[in-house]
Amino acid sequence: MLDHATYAIVGGGVAAAAAVDGIRATDPKGDIVLFTTEWAPPYQRPPLSKEFLRGEAPLESVLMHPALWYLQNGVDVRVGVTVTAIAPAQHALHVDGEVVRYDKLLLATGATPRQLKIPGSDLDGVYTLRTYEDALRLRAVRATAGSVVLVGSGFIGMELAASLRSGGAEVVLTSVDKALWAMFGADVSGYVAGLFERHGVKVVLENQITSFAGDGRVRSVVTSRGPFDCNAVVVGIGVGPNDELARAAGLKTENGIIVNDRLQASAPDVYVAGDVARFPALDGTLGRVEHFDHADSSGRVAGGNMAGLDVAYRYVPFFWSDVFELGFEFVGSPAPESRIVTGTLASNSFIIEYSRDRKLAGTFLAGRTSDESAAYRERISQLA
Repeated sequence: MLDHATYAIVGGGVAAAAAVDGIRATDPKGDIVLFTTEWAPPYQRPPLSKEFLRGEAPLESVLMHPALWYLQNGVDVRVGVTVTAIAPAQHALHVDGEVVRYDKLLLATGATPRQLKIPGSDLDGVYTLRTYEDALRLRAVRATAGSVVLVGSGFIGMELAASLRSGGAEVVLTSVDKALWAMFGADVSGYVAGLFERHGVKVVLENQITSFAGDGRVRSVVTSRGPFDCNAVVVGIGVGPNDELARAAGLKTENGIIVNDRLQASAPDVYVAGDVARFPALDGTLGRVEHFDHADSSGRVAGGNMAGLDVAYRYVPFFWSDVFELGFEFVGSPAPESRIVTGTLASNSFIIEYSRDRKLAGTFLAGRTSDESAAYRERISQLA
């Protein structure tokens, strides 16, 4: 194993690959070593709940770069390895019993799905989704066209419900929430509820899960609104940042690793990107974002800064989702005041603007063009 690198990257997701791009754009020759616990080079996660799960896209198609690209660009990718400790004062990593020293370090350790700590949570047939291996297991579940209970009504839960239902599974989506996507307001929430109802997904809200029951394998979900028989359960109740390594190394953490506007952590020569980063948002608060675009954008900025640039990270949140015939993009942040400014909900093509104190804060664009979302992103950036 390489025992010293100009740049060391811990993590195997989008932010890690984007950081490689950011480094190489400024420094074409410095040694880069990338450590990932997974058995594949960095790949995109959004397709895992959609095209990849449905069997429409092989793993090769969702890789950030082909495996050969890293070899051609002087990047030593170490798959299936675990970084067990960081020693910032020594500029060193402990990796499966070996010590690797670095000049600059990026932590892109991502996040881990939250578990339900209830009786039966260890039964076979209870799944979460984070890795391509998780998605392969759920692809097998989809192929059986059985009965599936989705726990959680966030984006992952909704996308999984749509993908599983499209394969013929009977799907129940249940949540403690009072409404679907309530942060977008009553109009969007009602629209999405109707969309799922039309496609045969049973939605049960304000429902508390108390246990999973079965004889070694899950057979039902016991809830405050009664039991639901099933062949499988998928839990999608959010993720928690993987900041344990940083915390153990004495870096400043709080629901993620805290960084400045250059994405530098509280130790010299340590940078952070992706889901695990708590960074200065445009509104002056510390933000943490769990979407592809932030992982890609923050990785590129962090990588460039590691290689000698001095670029501030000024980020306007942007994400997208696809559920059944609804494809949308969201720019900025939801806010209390909202109004439809273009189109109608019934047409599946509309724009909703969100404002706070009469100031544009976010925009929901369904069935619109990327140019329109880019224009809104620029407007919100200028207003921040």
